Amino acid sequence: MNSPGVVIWLTGVPASGKSTIATAVEDILRTRGLPVENLDADEVRANLSPNLGYTDEARDENTKRLAWMARMLSQYGVNVIVAAVSPLRSHRDRARQWCPNFVEVFVDCPIEVCQERDPKGLYARAARGEVKDIAGLHIPYEPPNGAEVHLCTDRADVQACVQMVIDMVIELGYIPS
Repeated sequence: MNSPGVVIWLTGVPASGKSTIATAVEDILRTRGLPVENLDADEVRANLSPNLGYTDEARDENTKRLAWMARMLSQYGVNVIVAAVSPLRSHRDRARQWCPNFVEVFVDCPIEVCQERDPKGLYARAARGEVKDIAGLHIPYEPPNGAEVHLCTDRADVQACVQMVIDMVIELGYIPS
C-alpha cells in the first residue's frame, strides 16, 4: 500500500486567498509529478451538496465531508489540498484527527482587505443586506491556535505564501525536497 499523502488544509475568512494559494500549491505538486487533488469547499458544496445551506450544522457537515474525502484520498497516496473557511477549530481538529499527515495553513488577512478583494461579490452582497452569515463578519471565525503555517496575505505575495507552504510540507517529510 502507498504511504499516505499529505492533507494541506487552508483556512481563513472569505477572500483571504485560500483558493488562489491552493491552486498554486496544486500546480507545484503536479509539476513535481506528485498525485494531488484540490478540494475547494465552494466547488465541493456546489457539486455534491448544493442544498446544504450555511447554518452551523451545515458548515459542520460540509467540513466533515471534506475531511472524509481528504482522508480517503490521502490513504491511497494522493496529496490533498482543502481550501475551506472552516470557521470553527473543532471542525479543523476533527480533520486533523482523521488525516494522519495533516498540515493546517492559516490564511490570515484583515477583513477590510478581504472586503476590497471580494472576488465573488460576497461582501458586496452583505453590504446590500442580502447575506448575513459571513465568517469573520457576521458569525465567528476562530483562528487556529497552532497552525503549521501562518500566512499574512495582505503583506506577502502569492508566490511567497506558496513557498512557505511547500517548505513546511518538505520540512515535515510529507513530500520529497
